[in-house]
Amino acid sequence: MPQMLNRSDKNIVELSSGSGKIFIAPGLQGRIFCSLGDELIHRFDAKLACSPHPEEFNNIGGNSLWPAPEGGDFAFNYLPGTGWLVQKDINSDCPVVTGSDKISATVEKKIVLKNRKGVSAGIRFTRQVRIKDIAAVLSGYGVEGIAYSTDDSLELLDPVRPSDFMIGAWSLEQFPLHDGVIAFGRLSCPAAGCINDDFYGDASARLAYDSNIFTFKLGGADRLQIGIKKSFGPELIGSYDKSRSLLIIRRTVLQDGIYFNIADNDQKDGPFSAADAYSVFNGGALGFYELETIAPMIMENDLVKGSRLPSETLILRGDANKLAAFLNSSEIMVRAELIIN
Repeated sequence: MPQMLNRSDKNIVELSSGSGKIFIAPGLQGRIFCSLGDELIHRFDAKLACSPHPEEFNNIGGNSLWPAPEGGDFAFNYLPGTGWLVQKDINSDCPVVTGSDKISATVEKKIVLKNRKGVSAGIRFTRQVRIKDIAAVLSGYGVEGIAYSTDDSLELLDPVRPSDFMIGAWSLEQFPLHDGVIAFGRLSCPAAGCINDDFYGDASARLAYDSNIFTFKLGGADRLQIGIKKSFGPELIGSYDKSRSLLIIRRTVLQDGIYFNIADNDQKDGPFSAADAYSVFNGGALGFYELETIAPMIMENDLVKGSRLPSETLILRGDANKLAAFLNSSEIMVRAELIIN
């Protein structure tokens, strides 16, 4: 399957990490993919990548950088007088590689985005990808794995007033969905009440809480999404896919700045009715799920400057008992019996 990536993008950059590779695909809108051996870990729609649609959303998979919010008065996915859409500068315009070496790569493009208010802004879209050394994890737990960090930014070329324009950098990392996949998160305080479910569908029956951990059962045909409130101090989110023997951990740092509602709805209570630093999307019949990190909007001199999102992704594959030992480790501190059974 990794060979299909190279066929889709002749300018793809490959970085070696741990037991596999990280692929940065400038020709696929700067999306990031990972492989362990010959298995591509992320969802990848090879047919769509080779023949993208000229107008409809090209949901190819991988780890993509999106602008938030999706809905509400400041939406990027609902322009004046339209239904849901993905703007051309995100959907099909591709960045160029501005730097690469053995451990990192950077892609960049200049785009223009319009929001539902009809206000447009020029933006510098940048992704810097860097491998992370996880040799100690792999040898210490006897598993396969890869790890990388991203420094994503959406920087306004000309700052604008917050009454006209809002923006947050939003990393959506897609994986194939199977019944039995479980997502989870760790917080710095008791987890009960940490979930924002003001998206679509009722996820409450799939959620459980134990001390500072929440779990979210994925799968089924329903499309569901949850946010994890910044005020609860979320420290990481992750997922365990028993059928693939796969454990995934994602992290971002909580920053100074303005967190707001990213949801794909009318946001009837306004853009500050939520403030989430992470999100989990259960695609149901779409056949994929997402582990998402979210950055705040940065202001300078009372004007919107942009948004910067540092994230880390760790992917491990191995025996369930070995993955459980890692979950229970001082680095992760998630009770494995809540996740792996």
